[in-house]
Amino acid sequence: MAASMQQLLTHRHVLLLQGKMGGFFSRFATFLHTQDIKVSKINFNAGDAFFYRHSGAYDYTGTLADFSSWLQAFIAEHEVSAIVCFGDCRPHHAQAARLSEELGVSFFVFEEGYLRPDYITLQEYGINGNSRLNIADIKALKKANDQPVYTHNRFYRLSVAAIVYYVITRLYKAHYPHYYHYRGMTAWQEAIAWLKAPWRKLRGYLPDKQLQQYLVSQADNGFFLVSLQVHNDSQITHHSDYRDVVEFIDEVIASFAKHADASHKLVFKHHPLDRGHRDYRQLVASLARRYHVESRVFYGCDMHLPTLMKHSIGMVTINSTTGLQSVYHKKPTKVMGRAIYNTPKLTDAKALAQFWQQPKSPDNEFYLRFREYLIEQTQLNGAFYGKSPWMYKHLQQVEHTKIDTHTVK
Repeated sequence: MAASMQQLLTHRHVLLLQGKMGGFFSRFATFLHTQDIKVSKINFNAGDAFFYRHSGAYDYTGTLADFSSWLQAFIAEHEVSAIVCFGDCRPHHAQAARLSEELGVSFFVFEEGYLRPDYITLQEYGINGNSRLNIADIKALKKANDQPVYTHNRFYRLSVAAIVYYVITRLYKAHYPHYYHYRGMTAWQEAIAWLKAPWRKLRGYLPDKQLQQYLVSQADNGFFLVSLQVHNDSQITHHSDYRDVVEFIDEVIASFAKHADASHKLVFKHHPLDRGHRDYRQLVASLARRYHVESRVFYGCDMHLPTLMKHSIGMVTINSTTGLQSVYHKKPTKVMGRAIYNTPKLTDAKALAQFWQQPKSPDNEFYLRFREYLIEQTQLNGAFYGKSPWMYKHLQQVEHTKIDTHTVK
């Protein structure tokens, strides 16, 4: 089990803030109870409350400006020793991070896995650009030999949870009058976006698969892969200098047109979780025409990312964790934002203009040690919408104990 989880389990009263949409935090609270840890939960909207199935939940119905003082009083009254949330850049969570630092309360953050699939991240203090991991410690580690259990993570579970979450949040908004979605969208807008996603997937599935076959068949001519991210993800808004993904797309196409070899292609891979919110197909086509590379620039969503990576020359991304997958495949990787893995031994430090001409491959020996370091410190074999072996093992032991006790009686 990751060092971060081992550290969390030393605390006696854990306060959960906002988690992933769905029941993960409710299951996590059950797990903590099996460790004899007291758990409290703060709900910021009706969606949070709907999916949490334990006592010890409290509704925060005040303003964002008042949250820090309210939370300080709550921590003192209930003797909270650790705070856990999903994502450290949400407004309420950012306040909690600062306050926990001041009060000496431990602060832990769940996030999507740095290493995927079959991992999720739990890290103390903060994640990605806020990480305090010391890369110097990597020198003492051995090569990674991890074998995570398959977690059966399913996208449809996320889709259903998201729709239910946003609909309920909107229906009972009056009870939480000051809550606003941290990404600036209303609950109805989010719900509609998630309803759009299946239609867009159906519409684009076959063309995207055909594009993938074409790219693989033409791989000898070479293509660079661009991994796009969710447009309002905190990795864009807090850990990059881009105001919008559109700026990134424009910069990449302009640079590719000016500096890349004329025989090379450029492929944009859309993020599946952003499918219902954004569609850059027309934008990419328009910019490609503007820079006179329309025959060399492609865009799709439902393409198998590892296959594209294997056949690519290299990858460009802002700071997506897919960059680590690219490094895993020993492909040159250019990071345009701030990322936990953006170090010269893993990514190409040259300017983008030079990257097209002389992409630098990662140091695979260092990557194996870096991967082991992330696993030992921050990675849990699990999924937010699938199984988490580290959690279920303990829950199953509790169930067996209950059965044995009942049999004895």
